[in-house]
Amino acid sequence: MATIEIATLGNVKTQHANVSNVVGIGGINERNGVMLIQALFKLIGFQDIYAKRYFGLSANDIPEPTGILDVKTILSIGGVQRMMSSRLLNNDGKIHPASYKDRVLKNALYKGSRLMAITLLNMEAVETAISQDLGDVPVAIKKIAPTIMFT
Repeated sequence: MATIEIATLGNVKTQHANVSNVVGIGGINERNGVMLIQALFKLIGFQDIYAKRYFGLSANDIPEPTGILDVKTILSIGGVQRMMSSRLLNNDGKIHPASYKDRVLKNALYKGSRLMAITLLNMEAVETAISQDLGDVPVAIKKIAPTIMFT
């Protein structure tokens, strides 16, 4: 299931979208979890310049938020992990759920820090949502994937 949680990054509290189970090849790939990842990809890679920067793909290659793990989603997961490898803790072709409860990610805001993919995706989504005047991340995700359900 997709969830909205409060992530504490340094001194900043922000809403982050999270998956309950692993998304990617060999993951559980629950429909709302896959749709969440696809919506984050759409939000971040909305133009070719950003799709190339974050995924090494064109904006047309970013998956639609269907909730189905398809080739475009698998390629986008691999792409973001390849393009952002210096910022990620893990590059295994999967998006793992984060544990934000009662945690402070002290170094998350430093450019050299290594993060879980879901956390980095959320940080980039926050910036995109603000710059595109889409509201916060949950609101932006609902605009992109109206049928997504959060718990």
